[in-house]
Amino acid sequence: MARAMASAPVFREVQLQCSDGMVLAGQSWRAHDDLFDNAVSRESPPLRILCMHGWMDNARSFHFLAPELVADRPNVEVFALDFVGHGLSSHKSKDGPSIILAEAVYYVAEALHQLGWINTNDNNDNNNKDDGNNTNNKHDQGVTLIGHSMGAAISCFYAAAFPEQVNNIVLLDGAGPLARNPRDIAKHVRAHVSRRLMGNASPRTPRLYPTLELAVETRCKTAENFPGNQWLSTEAATEMVLRGSIPVTSSTSTNGDGDGAGAGNTANGDAVITGFQFRHDPRLQWPSCQFLTWEQTQALYQDLQCPVALLLAKDGWPFDEDKVKEARDLLKPVMFETLPGSHHFHADPDTAGKVSEKVVEFLNLS
Repeated sequence: MARAMASAPVFREVQLQCSDGMVLAGQSWRAHDDLFDNAVSRESPPLRILCMHGWMDNARSFHFLAPELVADRPNVEVFALDFVGHGLSSHKSKDGPSIILAEAVYYVAEALHQLGWINTNDNNDNNNKDDGNNTNNKHDQGVTLIGHSMGAAISCFYAAAFPEQVNNIVLLDGAGPLARNPRDIAKHVRAHVSRRLMGNASPRTPRLYPTLELAVETRCKTAENFPGNQWLSTEAATEMVLRGSIPVTSSTSTNGDGDGAGAGNTANGDAVITGFQFRHDPRLQWPSCQFLTWEQTQALYQDLQCPVALLLAKDGWPFDEDKVKEARDLLKPVMFETLPGSHHFHADPDTAGKVSEKVVEFLNLS
């Protein structure tokens, strides 16, 4: 059962200006505004948690979990990120590099730097391994990464590449990058290039949904189309659609000129909502131009140096059991649980409470 909080957490919308011009959006939760202004929080090292969503989702997938993590914990701050092309974050330019997992790792580093949570100066890789002689308290500087699905893969990437910055990671219905047969590399490149040529030549106009309810219903049906017995609750879908869509308006100018004689327009020129469009970058649906081999994924697991919690959903993504066993053998998770729910079990109200309990339990252990 989710714990009752003494008071509502402090919530903020945040925008982070990256060094390459991209703007990363996100949402921040704290127990209270003066995060480190009392004796309790000064005596406890700060616990900073970065939450990373799955493919085609956004920061609102953590609308239930994030407040639970700061409940009655004056030293905890949670930041849920919108990856580039998702939610309210910037889209890459048309000639920009393809959106791949390794590219997302860069924006995790940008976010942590802009938040002031880590020092991005890399002293000739001297910080990449902890030899026990580092005089800095790791928990004064390190962060906790919580990743769902694609976010879990990115968490593994980042924690393996920057082990000195990560205290622990929580993987939610995801256990690292999706591995593919190395013999298929040419097929993947061909599929990506073909789709990219077609998409750039004839970009699609985003579909207009007459009502928000229909957009939410479509998002729920999308989950049902994925492998296994997956579903997404209306409540969780509504949270993500509200952040991941934009209302389309139509108006009539007061003098009768202009472009609009559409239905619902008003005589005084007031704009009216005619529907909703999803705001994500449509290129996210293109085939990826790069996949990892299983050997590369194994190498990432072996480079992790922090405690890991691996939480899977009973009716989530239908992972191959042998691969899950191999992943567990390499990750050696401090906590491994299969919990009730579907792929978004951390966001669905009927199952999120148990997920939050297990995450808090893991954080207390580590």
